[in-house]
Amino acid sequence: MDLDILKRGFKLVEYIYDNADKFPTHRVKEVGNGLSEKHWIGKQWLVDELSPYIFNHNIHVAAGWLGLTSYLLRKEFSNNKIINSDRDAGCKDMGEYLFQEHDISFEVRDTVINVPICDVYINTSIEHINQLSVEHILQSLKPKTIVALQSNNYYKVEDHVNCCKDLQEFKDKTNLSKVYYIGEMPFENHDRYMIIGEV
Repeated sequence: MDLDILKRGFKLVEYIYDNADKFPTHRVKEVGNGLSEKHWIGKQWLVDELSPYIFNHNIHVAAGWLGLTSYLLRKEFSNNKIINSDRDAGCKDMGEYLFQEHDISFEVRDTVINVPICDVYINTSIEHINQLSVEHILQSLKPKTIVALQSNNYYKVEDHVNCCKDLQEFKDKTNLSKVYYIGEMPFENHDRYMIIGEV
């Protein structure tokens, strides 16, 4: 975990409080959740395993929330173009506040409707996207796009509409043409699954 970013997170909470006309109060909870230790661990895991397959690539982090995955990628790759998108405009505002000095482009985009053209497509929130939409995204990416996807078996969250019971089910649902890496990471009350490969 990065102390400077955590300090910026505290400043963001103050900024949200001082700009209540722009930010609803639930955004404070999002900052806490988005910068929690389990998110740092899960996203760093992705960066570590994906790194051998990234060269001078155009990277798109979809449903990127506050931009933590993009930030960890930027720390590893200084020259790659990194776009962090989320359909929630508030995420763009918060991400730009947290990571304003790290050369990350923040976009408001629903990647189900507007699938990006990129070399590397990352989504760590597949559990939030219905399976037909996941299939549409993967089929719409250009051939040989590198993808890194994460999901989990945490069924207790209401908007987790596409959890997987185990790693094999996750692999079957993503149906990639090539698999470079597949693994799982246990947490206290769920397991996180990850697959890296090509469409």
